[in-house]
This record gives sequence, C-alpha cells and structure tokens, in this order.
Amino acid sequence: MQPVNYKAMNIKLELEKVSKNPAKQKIVKHYLLDCCAKLVRFRSSGRLPKNLQIAKKFLSGFANQKEIHQAEWELEGEAFGVEYFSQEGIQFYFRARKDISADLVKVRISKGLSNNASRKYLEDMAYFIDHVFGHIECSSNWLFREECEQFMCPRIYSKYFGVAA
Repeated sequence: MQPVNYKAMNIKLELEKVSKNPAKQKIVKHYLLDCCAKLVRFRSSGRLPKNLQIAKKFLSGFANQKEIHQAEWELEGEAFGVEYFSQEGIQFYFRARKDISADLVKVRISKGLSNNASRKYLEDMAYFIDHVFGHIECSSNWLFREECEQFMCPRIYSKYFGVAA
C-alpha cells in the first residue's frame, strides 16, 4: 500500500464533489466541524467551543434553526472583528479586543509567522470557521475559497472518506 501524500490533496475540490451527494452532506458537515475543532487552540473568546457543541446538536436534531443561526452570527461577528483589526492603521481595536490580541500571539508563536502573515492567517481562519457554520446552517452555502483549504485537515478527511483523494 502506497503512503498517502497529504500535501498533494485538493481537499476543497474533493469535498465540493462529495457534498453534492445528498446522502453525504451530513458527513461533510461533521468533517468540517472536526476541522474547526482543531482550531479551538487559536481562538480565545470561548465562542468557538460553545458553538461547536450547538452545531453538533443541530446536526443530531437537538438544536433548532434559531440556535444554529445565533451560533453562525456570533462567529461571523468574530470574523468581522478580526478583519477590522487586520486593516492597516487599526490599533485601538487591537488594544480593546484582548481575545483577538491573544489569538494573534498564538498564531505567531505556533506557526512562526510574521505580524502581517499571522493577521492574514487569523483572518482566513475566522472566515473559514464562519463559512463552516454558514454551510451547517444552509447546505447550499458553499462559500469555501482557496484560502480555506489550509484549514481542511487531510487526516480527518481520510478518517471520514477513506483513502485520500
């Protein structure tokens, strides 16, 4: 058996194909939530773990549309906050939002990125999480851009879908 070349995978493209099968949409959503769960260590506000639980309950039928909408709204707000902070010349917001500041430090240390690269990474991550929750809430929302693929874990993909694409 040949080892899987995880770096050569185009998970976004493969996932888009798989998600077109109505029977596999729920599995795709669980996969995406597991990818988000790996990112909890980079988010300090506490909203991501709380809303991951709501999303899992929603997929199991134990949370309603209003709850998943609220979860998506909260995470979208965090993404907007990160994007606002990432704009050139915005320093006040950085000092005011301790969670974004802490997240930036975590990304810089963990990934070894420069200040600008870590801001971009954090912004991409926040929008990936938002897109996942948008997809959970409404399956037709396939909003994943190329930047999102860096947060789609190949090992988790193999766990859910078998041999890597």
